[in-house]
Amino acid sequence: MKGRPKSAFFVHFMEETLYNYLSIISSAAPSYLHELERETHLKILKPQMLTGFSQGRFLSLMAKLLNSKRILEIGTFTGYGSLCLAEGLSENGKLITIEISKENGWLAEKYFRQSPYFEQIELLYGNALDLISDNAEELDLAYIDADKQNNEKYFEMIWPKIRAGGLVLIDNIFARGGVFKPEGEQKKFEKSVTEFNQKLLVMATGGKVTILPLRDGLSIVRKE
Repeated sequence: MKGRPKSAFFVHFMEETLYNYLSIISSAAPSYLHELERETHLKILKPQMLTGFSQGRFLSLMAKLLNSKRILEIGTFTGYGSLCLAEGLSENGKLITIEISKENGWLAEKYFRQSPYFEQIELLYGNALDLISDNAEELDLAYIDADKQNNEKYFEMIWPKIRAGGLVLIDNIFARGGVFKPEGEQKKFEKSVTEFNQKLLVMATGGKVTILPLRDGLSIVRKE
């Protein structure tokens, strides 16, 4: 049809429209999150990796419903998701967030200091596979949003630490649409995500898996 928007433009238009609508009809996020989002887009490469409003509000809600004492986040980026998770911490609760890149982490540190949760957040730099093994504490909630090729290893290390009734959330399980491609056309990270998704039901022993089609897809695994 003449004048019909190209698909990429149309998808972007719909995403922007939905984002604006949700931000109007939902409870507002803290003002420092708006400032963090703006500064991320101004100063950081690949700002689209930011958690953003709708998913951030969901993370906050999940953490609050669990009255979380201990949360582990794999992949801090600039700290938007971290600060949303921290909203659900109990009075003496703690969030440990792991980031491999100080090029992104400096901005997270800045906004952690500006938030009410600075004393409850511990930012660790390094390889998450090494740092997870050092954390022996029982977890209420874990959020995996890092390099997708290691999703399986992250989950295997984290799952035994999750308490009964606790959650593991895994982001980007649609791999930006890559999981819907024929196997021979998938990029390496798309294939990794596809294979992990297929294994998750078996890996989550004693758990229930739910998929939420929020942004790029979110797996929610609850330990029974």
